[in-house]
Amino acid sequence: MPRKAKEKEKLICAACQKEKDKESGFYNSRSSLYEKTGKVPICKTCLKKNIDYSNIESIYTVLQQIDVKFDPLYWEQAEKRKTDTFSAYMTMANSLKQFNGTGYKDSVFDKHPEKPLIEESTPTNNAGVSQPEISDDLIDKWGIGYTPDEYCQFERKYNKLIRNYGEKTTLHTEGLLSYIRFRVKEELATAKGDVKEAKEWGSLASKAATDAKINVSQLSKSDISGGVDVLSQLFEAVETELGIIPLLPRLAAQPYDDADLIIWAIINYYRRLEDKEKVDYKDIYHFYDEMLEEDFKSKGLSPEEIDKLKSARNNVFRDLENVYKEPLYDTGDEE
Repeated sequence: MPRKAKEKEKLICAACQKEKDKESGFYNSRSSLYEKTGKVPICKTCLKKNIDYSNIESIYTVLQQIDVKFDPLYWEQAEKRKTDTFSAYMTMANSLKQFNGTGYKDSVFDKHPEKPLIEESTPTNNAGVSQPEISDDLIDKWGIGYTPDEYCQFERKYNKLIRNYGEKTTLHTEGLLSYIRFRVKEELATAKGDVKEAKEWGSLASKAATDAKINVSQLSKSDISGGVDVLSQLFEAVETELGIIPLLPRLAAQPYDDADLIIWAIINYYRRLEDKEKVDYKDIYHFYDEMLEEDFKSKGLSPEEIDKLKSARNNVFRDLENVYKEPLYDTGDEE
């Protein structure tokens, strides 16, 4: 007898007041404002009606409304996707660690930096021209003796590289900073037309890149197979770029049977690909039981003998659904 499909949970959109499927009709949310449901209270369709891709202010307004940080770097990545830009951005916002614990108040705007590291101070020289004041944070990070323009270039390149650079130790961080100093010096010398100086700085930058493991050629097969730490950096780089897994599975307790858990996860994975309902673990357990009984019957065993053998298995049913929490996948697709 076919099992009745499990009824999907519904939510009512705060905008259109229509009841829609909770999982597919609403975006996930990490904001404390919506922690009760874990979903943005406005459906995907209504949110997208307020978006005008030719007007970035409309994007800001929608993200502010649902308390999601705006980051121009990830917005640019979303624009390169073949899917809807806003959906792609929301997928990244709900999957990348860079968005953990953030809200719209943490947004980054190129034209309106929250706290400039280099500020204009009162005039200090004889000509009465105001001189930029270098913050203590910049000096601690890059050292003393550089010009304000060099500090700006250091920070610009650092912010560009650090998002995808896997820092494993403090030494790796120092190596990255050394590389940036030399590379910026090379670029400035090249801009001035000083080929000799640019070549010298370029050699130092290349060595620093090798020490900091920045060179692409260093990501060799031996590096990748070097251990879990290296693999984790590779996975992090891929997920940062593509946002593959919104939320990993979680275990609330030790499963009764690891093999059953793996089989159950694989079955539901394939059912998701075919857009089918998830199967309950008890259905899998009963399927095992039926197959075992058929095997016993094929061997000519009586019902009493079958019951005796089943009892000897000492395999008491334990519903893994009580200990296993399925990940909440948000494809970002429209209804």
